[in-house]
Amino acid sequence: MKITLTRAVVLAGLVGIGNAAMADMQLAKQHGCTGCHALDKKSVGPAFKDVAAKYAGDATAQTKLVEK
Repeated sequence: MKITLTRAVVLAGLVGIGNAAMADMQLAKQHGCTGCHALDKKSVGPAFKDVAAKYAGDATAQTKLVEK
């Protein structure tokens, strides 16, 4: 399934979960990402923390998520 650029950017932003990421969580809710993804547990899709762990230290994470 393809995700929109906005959703991919939000997911990439959540890779650094922290205070700045809370604004990204609002974007995730606004764009419907939370319908399939939760912050810390698997739902329909992987948890944002699991996506963050998978792409930690990967400078190309945003590009990879956009392509997905």
